[in-house]
This record gives sequence, C-alpha cells and structure tokens, in this order.
Amino acid sequence: MKERMDRVLEILARRGYRSVSELSGDLDVSEMTVRRYLDRLEQQQLIKRTHGGAFAGQEMIEVDYRVRETVRRTEKEAIGRLAWTLIRPGDSIFIDAGTTTAYLALAMDDTKRITVVTSSTMVLQALESRPNIETILLGGKVHALSHSLVGPIAVETVRQFRFTKAFLAGEGINLTEGITQSNVDEVPVKKQVAANARQVVVLADSSKINRDGLVMFLRLEEVNTFITDSGIAPAHRAALVERGIEVLVADVPVRTQGGGD
Repeated sequence: MKERMDRVLEILARRGYRSVSELSGDLDVSEMTVRRYLDRLEQQQLIKRTHGGAFAGQEMIEVDYRVRETVRRTEKEAIGRLAWTLIRPGDSIFIDAGTTTAYLALAMDDTKRITVVTSSTMVLQALESRPNIETILLGGKVHALSHSLVGPIAVETVRQFRFTKAFLAGEGINLTEGITQSNVDEVPVKKQVAANARQVVVLADSSKINRDGLVMFLRLEEVNTFITDSGIAPAHRAALVERGIEVLVADVPVRTQGGGD
C-alpha cells in the first residue's frame, strides 16, 4: 500500500490535481481503493481532498480554479456575504482574483450603486448583469488557471485608480510576516492595488492561516481588516489583533468546518 500511496503523491505533485477515476486508471485499482489512499494521505496533511478528487498539499503547487472553488465552499460563501456588508453606496472598490473574493461578487445584490474594478473574469461574470454596479475589468494577459488578468498592462491600468476599499485574496497567512501567494504573476497587481487603497481587506478561510505560499506580497501592517470563518483559532485571531488588524469572523455551522467540498 505504501508504494501505491507514494505513487499517488508523485502523480499529484506532477499534475497538481487528479480525479478519483483518473487515479484509479493511473494505479489500476478500484475507485474505492483510491478513496482509501486519499483518506490516509489527507489525514497525514499531505494532500487536499475535493469532491471527486484531490490535489497536492504543497503550497507552491498552483491548482486550477475549478478545483479550488470546491474547497471549503460554505466558509467562502459566508466570508463573501460578510464582506458585502462592509461596502457602502458610492464606494469604488477593487475585487481581487480568487475563489473567496469571487464569492463576494456572488453575494452582491443590486441595492448599492458602486464601482468595482477587478482583475478577475469570474468576478466580471458575476457582476455584469447588475446595472447599479459599474464594473471595470483590467486589461492584460489572461492567466488561465486563476481566470485573472496579469502582466505590465494590468499593473499600468490599475495604477490609475484609487479605491475606497480593496478586497484581496491570499493563499497563505503568515502570522509574523504577511500575506503570501503562489502565483507570482498576480503579485505586481496585488501590490499596486494595496498601495492605491484607503482600506485593505484580506479575505481568506481559516485553513490558510499559518500557511505560506511562494511569495509574500503584503505585510501585516498594510492590512486593515481580515475576514475569515469561525474556524479561526483564538490564538490566531489574537495574533492578528495584536498587529492592529480588525478581524471579522463569518459564522459557519460547525458541521461544515474542515470540509473539502
């Protein structure tokens, strides 16, 4: 069994994501056997499970958007709804590319007249039918895995804007240093947005706390507000508050905490 579980890790490290049926074919074993392997590997915190598959747990491996949006979905929806309550009529905001920030866009109704600038094509899709929300999509090169606009054109475009609030996503929250990201192409846009915003709001579910991505793009002292779910450990919340960060917690039913779908 150990050899096959090592083989699963090797496949996920190389491919990033693999469905149960694909792993079944890779290993020439039943899907039930694959699920047992994945259960054991997840218990060892070596992989992350999703509905119907798994992806490598190493933070430096970039995972397709379609996989990430299934992970801790209930928590992300709750975070998005809470973030929407911070937005006031007349605000000019930035919404970052990311699955959690996309749930903010999905939570927006058409009751507030605001302007949204975004680097995310998923956010654009969520908002394009809301007449009271003026939505501006950055130009630039399309990064397919994250459905985001990146590169010099995106950075130059966003440099022209000023935001009352910027809602940023991160792949890891380092409690002593700052917010990290594995997709280095997105980092220049994030940095420029933070520099141009009156209030920087980071959206991240509690599983990302005490994790590191490849690159730190935002120091803790640059963050005004952090929105997460009720799975945050009291010690982690206290550490952020001690750094002068307002921590807002979205209430999530206990049964959904830690879920992979």
